[in-house]
Amino acid sequence: MSNILSIPLIVISFLFSILVTIYPFKIGRLTVEMSIGPILALLLLIVLKVITLETIRLGILGNSHLKPWEIIIIFFTTAYASISVDVTGIFDFLAYKIVYKAKGDGVKLFIFFYCFACILTSFTSNDIVILTLTPIIFYLGRHSNINVIPLLFAEFFGANTLSMLLYIGNPTNIIVGNALRLGFLDYTRIMWLPTIVATLANIGLLYAVFRKQITKRYTIDHKSRFHVRHWGGAVFSSVLLLAMLIVLAFSQTLGIPIWKVTAIFAALFMVEDLAFSIFFTLKELIVLPIKVQKELQRDKRELFGLYGIPEKKNEFWIAFERVPWKILPFILSCFIFVQGLNQYGVVDWLAKLMAGFSQTTAQGIFANGFLGLIMSNIINNQPMTIFLSGILVSKSFQVPPPAFMGSAYAIVIASNLGANITLIGALAGLMWEKILKSKGLEISYLDFMQTGLIITPVVFCLTLGMLYWVLG
Repeated sequence: MSNILSIPLIVISFLFSILVTIYPFKIGRLTVEMSIGPILALLLLIVLKVITLETIRLGILGNSHLKPWEIIIIFFTTAYASISVDVTGIFDFLAYKIVYKAKGDGVKLFIFFYCFACILTSFTSNDIVILTLTPIIFYLGRHSNINVIPLLFAEFFGANTLSMLLYIGNPTNIIVGNALRLGFLDYTRIMWLPTIVATLANIGLLYAVFRKQITKRYTIDHKSRFHVRHWGGAVFSSVLLLAMLIVLAFSQTLGIPIWKVTAIFAALFMVEDLAFSIFFTLKELIVLPIKVQKELQRDKRELFGLYGIPEKKNEFWIAFERVPWKILPFILSCFIFVQGLNQYGVVDWLAKLMAGFSQTTAQGIFANGFLGLIMSNIINNQPMTIFLSGILVSKSFQVPPPAFMGSAYAIVIASNLGANITLIGALAGLMWEKILKSKGLEISYLDFMQTGLIITPVVFCLTLGMLYWVLG
């Protein structure tokens, strides 16, 4: 098929995949959403011979600069490791302690949840934090006299800000880092200071916006409890996660690819989960008296109900089912669409165009940063990062090395902070909105955007400015 028709068809398929991710719809009994829509669009392009099997192969295997299969392994193995730790209940325990440490002071609780989301994101990822903390904050509000809206925004903005700090904090970081072949420490060496500036600016502006809505004093529900399934498992999982981060920090020195590190540790987490699953099964069937068994079943129902997980599952299946597998067809299809556009010369043409606006470090940072921020809130941050990473590694993107690095890190910043402008900006926003809606709490797209537009542009400009200072 000619380029005149092929390019618009790929673009339409790209936009369709994003649209069904944001607004799923039904055709009879079939729900067309992020796991189905991109596949249907891809199949249509194959039938029309717009995309070939070679395009799909290159879209998945990539080239010397961008290897999508490595990105996918890093993302899903990291997600499994993080969720495995979360299933033990250790994060629930930490959140419980935070509530009591605040001693009824709503402002302290607001700051604590922001800081907790930030710290948790550093050790897991923004998606995992939002999946973990959002239900906890919701139930906190249901069992006390707290207005949870400021806490929810604090959690969300914190998670999508400190996610810039580490290579594995956001899938978009992994995409750019993989494209540039960055080491774990190389990435953090550049990003730590811009991230700290963004984190401090965010909490200050969030407090200014929500100061009248924050519940100044609240009462603690002393009947509420945390759910740590087994302290031995919780401690072991936490140590294993810390070990993974340490090995990742030295992976470049050791000459071990990041995807291998996360894959090995994910396998260790799976072995641990299977071992504890057997332990819990034997304990229930053989060791525990009937009365204690009934009490344990009640606790499990409360824990699993919090996350909407069926109670009769073992550790491995709980973690495995919570991994966001639906994202996989979406990400794969986006890589293939970008490869298709590259095949027809679109990526090289745009790379040459953007190179003209990116000849200095400042130009590279601000031109690519603002382009990434705008695109994140039109097509979502993951497709944006995949697309702009394709431009970065194109031979037509001829810019000096400092301008190249500035452009790359500006895209990282845009992909993270862009999520704090609209709910469309990241998959994390869509998940956050769906969790709240399922609990009967609705925050509209407009309400979210009004808050995001007050805070994020200021934070974004400060962060880009600090990036320029670091690279300068």
